[in-house]
Amino acid sequence: MSASDTEGFDAARHCDAMAAALRLQITPAQRPGVLQFLAVAHAMSEVVRIAPIPDGSFELAPAFRPGTAEAAE
Repeated sequence: MSASDTEGFDAARHCDAMAAALRLQITPAQRPGVLQFLAVAHAMSEVVRIAPIPDGSFELAPAFRPGTAEAAE
């Protein structure tokens, strides 16, 4: 992961904001692991974001309706 991959993303700031919004208690012992995960998750999201996807290639997924197969007919 290069510096340009994470430019503009601050894992610590994101962690603090999301923990407050979700009312999560992240202990000092947990924080390094959480920050490491957020950096990895951000890097993975960048791979998806920059992937070339042709226009018109999106299709709506079928709606999920719980129940038995007979009930759907």
